[in-house]
Amino acid sequence: MKKVSSRLFMSIISVLGISGCSYTSDAIFPSLFGSDSQEEIAASSSAPLPELGTTNFEPLEITEGGNTGTFVGQKVIGFRNELTQLQDSIRKYNDELQKIRTSVINNALQYHKVIGAIEAKLQVGTTPGNPQMYAMLQSAQNNIQVMSANTNALNQLAAKVNSDAAMTTYLLDSIKAAYGVSGAVDEDHRQLRILENETNQTAILFNSLSAELNNDILRQQQYVETARNNIVDLNSAIKVGSYNSVGYFGGASAVPTMMSGASSGAKKAGGYSSSPLFVAKFNKQDVRFQDGLKQAVSHAIQKKPNVMFEVVSISPARGSQLTKNNAQNNAAMVFQEMINMGVGADKISLSARTSNTATASEVHVYVK
Repeated sequence: MKKVSSRLFMSIISVLGISGCSYTSDAIFPSLFGSDSQEEIAASSSAPLPELGTTNFEPLEITEGGNTGTFVGQKVIGFRNELTQLQDSIRKYNDELQKIRTSVINNALQYHKVIGAIEAKLQVGTTPGNPQMYAMLQSAQNNIQVMSANTNALNQLAAKVNSDAAMTTYLLDSIKAAYGVSGAVDEDHRQLRILENETNQTAILFNSLSAELNNDILRQQQYVETARNNIVDLNSAIKVGSYNSVGYFGGASAVPTMMSGASSGAKKAGGYSSSPLFVAKFNKQDVRFQDGLKQAVSHAIQKKPNVMFEVVSISPARGSQLTKNNAQNNAAMVFQEMINMGVGADKISLSARTSNTATASEVHVYVK
């Protein structure tokens, strides 16, 4: 039986790879894995923490210079003092940035620790609306609030950095203009050249700090949004006390929707049940869908030993081609997991659809 399943699975891969279908409703996949290998897919979903920058911004020391006694020499002293203040600001901003990054990581670690405990409890089941679970969920929400505060702090820091970066540009223009002031000696121009170079380097450092801050802000905003979506899904699961009665669960785990007499009898035009047996919502990294899928598939086979399955890739209607490819890759992983469970490949069909309501890649499993 396993040999037959393997041959059928390879045949499906060949057919899907040759078909080259477009991404229309119920269209068969053009390929199972696209350009990504399974190893690459696994590697891309193994880092739950925010990806923040790691640069430590430290300006170079300012070269000292003597007082020449000229008017330009006095200007040089003033320029050097201004540059010193700007470099002190960089050091201050860098300290603030590193502290915010530390807070971000610490809160993310604490958030995942609490979420992991909630998910572990839901996997084995608990009482509906368990107040202890809600208390844990509130703790995770508190972590998200701190994450949001960190995002605001990054935005405020970016505004200060941009303001001082503009001052650096003004200082550089002033230094260049000083070359044209009469009454200077050679030592004045030598010191101006040194100051011009060091101010240029400081301007570059400000630009690098600003760019990395902007990247950190974007990544943190996306991270917080995903965490909030996860809280919503967890809240739904806690209400019923487990994953098993929830239509879907986005985040760390996927949830089976157990068949009832009514839902198993209702059929769509395509031949499968109107309500999915199982839905995995891939709205975060490292989605652990295997246990929920196994439970749902086993339940379906117990009720109907000759049951046929339809694995449907769902992607947002306005999603990019990459999003659609990722949705197909996720469906392919679900397909392969069902094969590993002992379901014959001849009992599973694959298709792809888009949805106006989906906000992330989903995989729906229906029964025929």
